[in-house]
Amino acid sequence: MACAVFSTSVLAQQFPVKPIRLVVPVPPGGGADLVARSYAMQLTKAFGHQVVVDNRGGAAGIIAMDAVAKAPADGYTLVQTNISTISINPFMYEKLPYDARSDFAPVSITTLNPLLFVIHPGVPARSVRELVALAKAKPGQLAYGSLGSGSIQHLAGHIFSKEAAITLVHVPYKGAAPVTVDLLAAQLQMAFSGVGTVAAHVKSGRVVALAVTSQRRMDYFSEVPTFQETGMTTMNISLWNGILAPARTPAAVIQRLNAEIRKASTSPELTQALGTQATTAVSNAPEEFAAFIKAEQARFAGIVKESGIRAD
Repeated sequence: MACAVFSTSVLAQQFPVKPIRLVVPVPPGGGADLVARSYAMQLTKAFGHQVVVDNRGGAAGIIAMDAVAKAPADGYTLVQTNISTISINPFMYEKLPYDARSDFAPVSITTLNPLLFVIHPGVPARSVRELVALAKAKPGQLAYGSLGSGSIQHLAGHIFSKEAAITLVHVPYKGAAPVTVDLLAAQLQMAFSGVGTVAAHVKSGRVVALAVTSQRRMDYFSEVPTFQETGMTTMNISLWNGILAPARTPAAVIQRLNAEIRKASTSPELTQALGTQATTAVSNAPEEFAAFIKAEQARFAGIVKESGIRAD
């Protein structure tokens, strides 16, 4: 027993001895990519070995998740997961090439933010109620973009449409950046976007924020009302990121990764980097993150079933 404890301690002290690959399920350029790169920079400093961001967008994050599920369980291959890839996909697809409940070891949550409901400034509406009235007058003529069928942005649009009794056109993309590009170009009328993805565009006036999906207003966008303030009760949705390792990664390695992620989450450099896009860094213990994921999976299993939405 003493030898086992000693070997575990030595493993934690020695890790890492080579670069770490952080797989990110979105293309470069979006808010989630900024989160990954900001944390990677801080972890590189802490570990003395490069933490390399490996963007693998597409297939609703399945490509990235599968790559890490099948990677060696040694802590050198991690994935930046999110609400869609770990808590929604299992209920959207008939079959995944991995088990979202058993093939990953939670390390820590890294960010927690609401979604912003944004529209192109050319849309003749400046409130949720005005947008709903416009959509009722033009059923099936207003489009919103998402990160793919079954993504949290897609489900947010479904939940919104159902409560408002309107018909919107859903347009799936392969990442947040291309959604934003088309929104800025007026190819889309609206989107439920991550705060970090559109914060600068909201401040510049290139898009207009109508509501936020949190229960309370954000400090950064204090002028933007919550959906609850507009009279809608089902739009309490969080967009979060976190780090997973392959299942069976040694506990000592998980704890070492967690310790450095928690330090990074409070570092002034990371806070400043994420603050440029109004993104809030957070962290928790592996056990807390595991419980959080389980609760999210239980909630969205019901939402997906009720919606009838299935992945393409």
